[in-house]
Amino acid sequence: MHDAELSVWRTLMENGTQYLGDEEYTKAEKYFSQGLLKAYQLEVPEIVAFTLRLLATVRVRLENLELAEEGFKEALRICQDIHNAKGMAEAWAGLASVSVKKGMFEEAGKKYERAIAVYPHSSPQLRLGMLYADLGQAYATLEDWTRANRAYSHAQRICRYNGFPKGEAESDVLLGELSFRQGKKTEASRYLKRACKIFAQIKDMVSLSNTLQYLALVYFEHNKMSLALECQQRAVALCMKYDSRAIFSESCYFLSKIEQILEYYEEAKYYLELSIQFYPEQDVELALRYQNLAGLIFLSMDLEKAELYYFKALSLFEMTDDVRMNEIHEALDAVKEVRERKEAPSNSADISEDGPQGQGKFALEALVHLAELYEKQRNFRNALECYWKALEMGRDAEMMTDWIETRVQRVSKRLRRKKITG
Repeated sequence: MHDAELSVWRTLMENGTQYLGDEEYTKAEKYFSQGLLKAYQLEVPEIVAFTLRLLATVRVRLENLELAEEGFKEALRICQDIHNAKGMAEAWAGLASVSVKKGMFEEAGKKYERAIAVYPHSSPQLRLGMLYADLGQAYATLEDWTRANRAYSHAQRICRYNGFPKGEAESDVLLGELSFRQGKKTEASRYLKRACKIFAQIKDMVSLSNTLQYLALVYFEHNKMSLALECQQRAVALCMKYDSRAIFSESCYFLSKIEQILEYYEEAKYYLELSIQFYPEQDVELALRYQNLAGLIFLSMDLEKAELYYFKALSLFEMTDDVRMNEIHEALDAVKEVRERKEAPSNSADISEDGPQGQGKFALEALVHLAELYEKQRNFRNALECYWKALEMGRDAEMMTDWIETRVQRVSKRLRRKKITG
């Protein structure tokens, strides 16, 4: 073998690998293609097969699946000829990744199993754990819970016994997700809490933040709002230091939703405003945030500001969502109606609309209007919260509340029915 030619090949592969890591796949393909030409000149089968696999991997990323499949098959043939078990395992894994891209998950599972079957005991066990995780994801996509759980559990044990805490924690997250998808929320929370503990121990703060948010979601769906709040507050604090603006925005948005359910409206408004401030796009997701913020401000009776945010949301939907636009038009009509009532002359000589009773009446009206809008949109959870708050406000003011109680019962029944059927 000529040392100079080998040096050129290594340089080409290093450059390609760097671009692959940076997700600049077109540039990586160029260097790996040149590397393959040099590999054929070197006439070393291991080097040819290795280069073919890397080139095929890039082509999977570029969605050039036919060429990628050809490359992995050729690499597999070479490795079988020279009895290179590790190379055979990697080629089977590459072929499995092509099947995943094609949506052929049963076929992908079989190829990952072939990769695992030939993987040599002397090779790095962390990579074997990754193969089991990939196998589990193929079966999870097929909703084959038993085989997915078995594969993830294998990955978890391999990482634990070989001292790979990050891999062990990532396996716990996958097992938690699998449990959550099956409706096993208690089991899901147990896996996710264990993953959080490991990520904290190894000081992987980005993974800790992501897992805390997942755990918050599990608690949220389990209606354990105090625990959801605690997890999401920690996640937001970590996001602020370690993550991107987009993820921080999303974290604040979810925290705001939890706080709204807990009726911490000022805190909810604060985090929703932060979410809007850090959201990087001008799209439908931003429109939804503005719509939510307008609803919160409506509750506080700042009608002018609520109207402003409803109009901002309306401008961002840009005729892309007729349902949402109709919702906002209805909300604007409700704002207008409450404003007109507030500005109309009082029929009572002894109650000033500027006094606490008058302001309370308008706040109650705003809550009822908002509840009616949520109910019309079949958003029964939010409707029920508004009706409950209006009921509490009416009782405090010693007003007649029978009509509100009737609505609470009606919406509660509809919400229960929705949970049973949905």
